[in-house]
Parts: sequence; C-alpha cells; structure tokens
Amino acid sequence: MNDPLLDRVTVAVGTQYLVDAEIGRGGMAVVYRATDLRLNRRVAIKVLPPELAFNADVRERFLREAQTSAQLSHPGIVPIYTVDERDGIVYFVMALVDGESLAERLVREPRLPIEEARRLLAAVAEALAYAHSRGVVHRDVKPDNIMLDRASGRPLMTDFGIARAAQGDSRLTVTGVAIGTPAYMSPEQALGERELDGRSDIYSLGVIGYQLLAGETPFKASNTPAMLVKHISETPRSLAMLRPDAPSALTHAISKSLAKKPDDRWNDAMGFRDALLDTREATHHEPAWQPVRDGRTGLGRQAATPPVLPRNDRLYVPPMRSGAASWSPELPPMPAAPVWGSRADWRDWKKSRKRWEQEQRKRNRALGAPDDEHEYEGLTVDEQLVRFRRKTIGTIGTVATLATINVLTSPHFLWFLLPGAFMMLGIASRAGRLWADGVPVGRFFRRGHEGGAGLAGSAPLARMSIAEAVQRLAPIDVLDGPYGDVVRRAASDHAAVRDTLVRLPEAERSMIPDVAPTVDALAERVGALATTLHRLDADIGGSSLTSLDARITALQAEARGAPTPEQERRIALLERQRSSIGELANRRVVLASQLESAGLALQNLRLDLLKLRSSGLESAMADVTSATQEARALSREIGNAVDAMREVHRL
Repeated sequence: MNDPLLDRVTVAVGTQYLVDAEIGRGGMAVVYRATDLRLNRRVAIKVLPPELAFNADVRERFLREAQTSAQLSHPGIVPIYTVDERDGIVYFVMALVDGESLAERLVREPRLPIEEARRLLAAVAEALAYAHSRGVVHRDVKPDNIMLDRASGRPLMTDFGIARAAQGDSRLTVTGVAIGTPAYMSPEQALGERELDGRSDIYSLGVIGYQLLAGETPFKASNTPAMLVKHISETPRSLAMLRPDAPSALTHAISKSLAKKPDDRWNDAMGFRDALLDTREATHHEPAWQPVRDGRTGLGRQAATPPVLPRNDRLYVPPMRSGAASWSPELPPMPAAPVWGSRADWRDWKKSRKRWEQEQRKRNRALGAPDDEHEYEGLTVDEQLVRFRRKTIGTIGTVATLATINVLTSPHFLWFLLPGAFMMLGIASRAGRLWADGVPVGRFFRRGHEGGAGLAGSAPLARMSIAEAVQRLAPIDVLDGPYGDVVRRAASDHAAVRDTLVRLPEAERSMIPDVAPTVDALAERVGALATTLHRLDADIGGSSLTSLDARITALQAEARGAPTPEQERRIALLERQRSSIGELANRRVVLASQLESAGLALQNLRLDLLKLRSSGLESAMADVTSATQEARALSREIGNAVDAMREVHRL
C-alpha cells in the first residue's frame, strides 16, 4: 500500500539510512525500521506525524526534548543517535531493540511471576533515577514505552520527554490525539499541572507494578475524563487482596508509589528501586480498605471494594470447596476504629464498617455450603471420586459410632439402622450416578489420579477446576462483560470433553490423540477472542463513524473548495480517524463471527465424543476425527486473526 509519509521520510533521511518498513504508529509518532548504511546497523526512525509537526511550537519542543534525551547514556535507556529536521520531516534515529514491548508481554501473560515483576520494576526505576538526576522527566511511563530485549530479558526505556513535546508551552490539546496515556497518568498530570518532577514518573511506574502483580490496572473507565477523575480521587483495591502471595514489602512499595500527593510517594526513583528489591517482610500492614478524604466535600468514603466473585453459569456452578480460595478473594479485615480521631473520622469509620458488614453478608451468601444435588458439579472425575471416598468413609464412621452407642445403651433395640440406612442410601445414589457416567466400579476406592494420564497434550488448563479455568481464560472485567458467558460455556465444554476422554478405554483414547490438545488450544482461543473483542468494543465504543462523517462534511463545506492549511490538516486527521475506526469495526465483525464458530466447534466435539461413548468407536470415529480437524483449522485461523488484531491495536 502506498504510504506518502514513508516516501517523504525516505527522501528526508537521504543516503545514510535505508528505510525498510513501518513497525509502529501512535498518536505521538510513526516508527520505521531502517538500516544505517554507514555503520551497518539496524536502527529505528521515529517521525513526528505531520498533523503535529504542522505546529511550530510542538515541532521545536519535540526537537529540544529529543536532543535532551539524546544526552542520556544508560544501559536501561534506548540510545538516540541522531535528531534532525529535513524537508518538513521531524525525526530522530535510535537503536532498534530486538524484542517486544512490555505491553505485548502483558497481552500474552497478564500477571507476571513475583520475582520477574520485581526485576523489571527495579531495572526501570534505576533507569528513571538516572534520567531524573539529569533533569529529564519521562512523563509517559507505560508498558508500550518499555522494551524487553529478547536475548537478556532486560527492560529498556524509550520516548523520554516526547509527551511534553506534544503538549507544548501553551498546554495545547490536539484534536484526536491523546496527550500521554490516561491509564498511567499521575494525579498531577490529570489535573493539568505544567511543571512535573520525577515523582510523577514514580506514580506511573507504580501503576505498571500494580498491573504486573494484579493482572489489571488500578482503575478502569469507559472514557478519558472518567479515568482522570479516578486517578485524582479514588484509591485502588488492595494489592495484598488481589495478589495474596506477594511479599508485603513489595506491595507496600507499590502502594506508596500510588499516593495521590507527590510528597507521600517515594522521594526519588532510587528509593523506590531499593524498596522493590527489599526482600525483608514489611513490619507494617496496610489495611485493605482506607477511608479516603475527598478534598472537595470534606467527607470520607470507602476507598476500595472487594473484587466481584465470578458469576455462576447454569452449565457449571463453581463448587464451594476447599479449593475455592484460589478464585474467591479473602474478605478484607474490618476497618480499624480511629483512636484519637475527630467526629468526621468516626463518621467515616462507621460508613466503612457498614460497608464491610454488607460485603461480609454478601460473601457469606455467595460462599454458603452447596446442597448435595450440586455438590459434584464442575468437578473432574478424579475430584468427584476423592469427594465420594471421603463422604463414604465419613458416613461409615458415623454409622459405626451410632452402632457402638446403640449396643452400649440399648442392645435390645437396634435404632441405629434407620439413620444408617438413610445415610448409606445417599452414598449408594452417588455411586450409581458415577457408574452411569461411565466410571468403572473398580475405580471407586482405588487411590491415585488418572485424569492426566494418557491424555496427549495435557496442559495446565486441563488440570484446573472450572472456576480456575474461567479465570485463566479471561480477565475479570471480560467475564463481567457481554462475552463472559461465552468464556464460561467454553470452559464448560472443555471440561466435559476432558472428562469424557478420561472415561474412555485406553485403546479408544489412543486412537484420537489430537482431541485433547485441540480442545485446550480452542478454549484458549475463545478466551483470547473474548478479551480482544472486549478491548475493541472499549476502543471504538465512544467513536461514531456518522459523527466523524458529519464533522468532515462540515469542514469541507466551511472550506468551500479552497481549504486553508489548517483546514486541510484537520480534514486529513479526521479522515485518518475514520479509516482507523472503520477498519477496527470491520475486524470486530470478523472476530465476533470467529468467537461464535469457536464456541460451536467445542460443542460439536463434546457431542461427538458423547456419541462415541454411547454408540461405540466404529460408528462415531469419523465424526470425532472430522470435528477435530475442523477445530484445529479454526484454532489456527483464530490465532492468526487475534495476532493481527493485537498488532493493529498496538499501532
């Protein structure tokens, strides 16, 4: 496809650089991969978009900030080689990092291991400390601006000061271009303060740290103004509650970096780095809920609310057993009463306690003991057998105790037989259901697990309970959205296929080795599709093609066939926005269709396997093989579509 900007960049850089292709595009810049012909090395050329370069103030500040950043020399900062302006093209040349951005890593792995998160955060904090010591504030710390070297895994910061360059001395707002990234902005940035120091970067890095541990950013909002208000006035949920396995010293370091007032954060980035690397257990424990003073009203309010429990699905009701803690967060402690507080503090504490009591009652209802009818739903065969054995042994022990008491107290009347018969009737009923489901009687009391044995392609997803699998497939905000039911149904079908495979004889199971890895991959694809569609809806939800068309038409009518340079720039920008939104909308239709197809493919495999169990191998083998092949092809197609969508989303 013809790219006029690429042609202009190729001419502007002359014979020193051989421009290869565009590798990134955003509101702040367009990035091209190129080769330095003189030094024979790969470089990246970052170009200020024409709609920004048009403004002399932005152009001069971009050059000045890039020149300042070029003075930085640190192993954790991507070096800048050249800063220049030629033929109306404003650009700088920097090293090309062989790897991916932290944002791309988080799409693939939303929550990082604790030590990996600690290592990345400490390295970035050290790079920021170096820049701050030389008077350079980044202003746009976010995962997209942290590159991960493929060979060493070392993080490298890029784009120092570019957000300030776009903002300009007049604090100008550019139509259609977001200044900074709202999800990672500090409160002082959200308030529009002109002068920022390194503590603003510390806050943004704290947001990233929260995301690395919790799997989500501290705040979520449907639009930019709402997000900025949250940064200014709300307190995020406790990291200790969302990631209970994280050391308290680490969660405290991140929580302190997220303080609303700069004076309440770490004094400098090196102090933040040292706190991140401190492996000692913290001597203090921050309450999960903190009354937050609203400066506008003087009233306190509850700062954080417990995360919403996963919604139940008619196909699988998550069993409330000992393993439920893996997906059901622990209730935060009751808010501590103020010792020497004012009347307003006591009023705040009463509100906090009332809120806590309401959440306690809600959680107790949600985690109430299940009835016997649904006790085994959502469990694998091995889990059902373990529970059956425990109940059987417990029942036998109870009956034996009753019999002993009966013999010692009234041996002439065997009253224990009546309650014992009722209790054993329940055991017999459950044994009959297990046998009807295809579990051999010989397995009822044989210890050991067979769920993963003999299943080709056994993956972590296959060894999870339904509730755990649902949480593994998609983030909680996706599960609470319109695509949550699709993900739950996929987890339900996946578990059903796996359980059916376990019940098949080894000889029959060995003849369909591709089914297990196929359903694993397809379930993962459903989760990825649902997450991508959820984010896509958020991106294009507030944009209207009709509204953009109306604005373009109005500008063209205003120009009357002879547009000014300013009108040409605005029309070009609106047309670019319309093209991007139209492309995203078209891709959304394709992804939604593929999500439906993936769900149907899982259901078809489930039904074909049930047919194989009931009708025999010969009559159903062809159907299972055909469904598996179609599902594998669909999984590959969905994978390609999701990868393409992520690339478009990143750009």
